[in-house]
Amino acid sequence: MIMPSDKAATEGEALSNTKRRLLNVRAERSASDASPPSSASCLVCDASGESRLLFHTSRPILQCRVCGLVYADPHSAETHQDYSEHYYREGVYADYLADRDAIQRNAPRALAELERLVRGRKLLDVGCATGFFLEAARARGWDVFGLEVSEYAANYARCELGLPVETASIVQEPAGLRQFDAITLWDTIEHLDRPDIALANIRRLLAPDGIFVFSTGDYNSLLRRLSGKGWRLFADPTHNFFFDERVLRLMLKRAGFEVLRVSHRGKRVSLALMLHQSGLPLSRPLRTWIRAKGWNPSLYVNLRDVITIFARPISPEVNLHRSS
Repeated sequence: MIMPSDKAATEGEALSNTKRRLLNVRAERSASDASPPSSASCLVCDASGESRLLFHTSRPILQCRVCGLVYADPHSAETHQDYSEHYYREGVYADYLADRDAIQRNAPRALAELERLVRGRKLLDVGCATGFFLEAARARGWDVFGLEVSEYAANYARCELGLPVETASIVQEPAGLRQFDAITLWDTIEHLDRPDIALANIRRLLAPDGIFVFSTGDYNSLLRRLSGKGWRLFADPTHNFFFDERVLRLMLKRAGFEVLRVSHRGKRVSLALMLHQSGLPLSRPLRTWIRAKGWNPSLYVNLRDVITIFARPISPEVNLHRSS
């Protein structure tokens, strides 16, 4: 027999359990709309407190509700900026130095396009790594300069290739830099903690009739949509942002650029790098065998998930006309 006091206690416990279950369900349903712990403004549209959680990879991936900018939670322990030698050897890359031929075989197309668009030959490559693109440009008669945050990579460019490369970030613009006819930013903008500041600095460093060209992953690409949170660009813990064309156009316009052309071009990729990033069980012994043979061929690959944009500064006269 259940006494009234026992019955009330049992009903109260059941009600409490029901409330807890309802709260858990509500929490689960609202998880995808959770805001990040930071109240910082969006660097594209200035919206404050308008981010939602898209999903978790190795870290939370967030999106601004207003403009759509996608980014990794900067407070996550898995977000870091380690560009030591390990990053270039058996880290994100299998052996970046061994990819020299593939990188330099990609350079002529971009340089030929720049040579048709600008008269001068002063080139700044931001995030130049070990300088292989700069080396190819110098061989074509360009007056080159590079910025690279990795001391390991910048030191290689200076000591092994004799290139003028400064260990510095475009976000903290080094003093005393001249203006350049062309500025390139290959697969780098997604690594920056403040790409908006970087674009403003690039705008100041670019000659009035200069050209700015850069590449980055395309969050709106078919491959990303099919891959979901397994998209290959989420795997690099130094990637902070994941842009699409619309967001990039907004950022460029805000920084004082107009877009000239947009493409989804492929590039040559070394077999060693493809094996390294594939995660296949036999990838390591295959790479060891390739290295022993001194054989590292490159293949042209186009997954159409990388966007390349050519832009130029908007002249003050155009800005004045548009604002009137």
